[in-house]
Amino acid sequence: MKTSNLLSQDDKTVRTQITLTEKLKQLVENKALEKGISLSEYLRRAAVISLLVEEDEKQELARLADMVIGSVSPQKNPYWKNKKLIKQWVRNLRSEWE
Repeated sequence: MKTSNLLSQDDKTVRTQITLTEKLKQLVENKALEKGISLSEYLRRAAVISLLVEEDEKQELARLADMVIGSVSPQKNPYWKNKKLIKQWVRNLRSEWE
């Protein structure tokens, strides 16, 4: 996802309908009123924030995977030599947590 596309002023608005519980709607309306913005604007901002956070989490997980992939060495850890040994290693770890 490109943030610039998400926040583009050239993008047309579309009307949509969502369903909220009464309590959630009241909480959101109160917060929007407190900030001096419309309910729609508050919900749009919340959606953008959620999308950006999810994208950042995805990128962080990809960076973590890259770091792990480069650090795993079958020579240093004999359990990483094949699938059977990996499964055994995982079982051993899980039994330690119980």
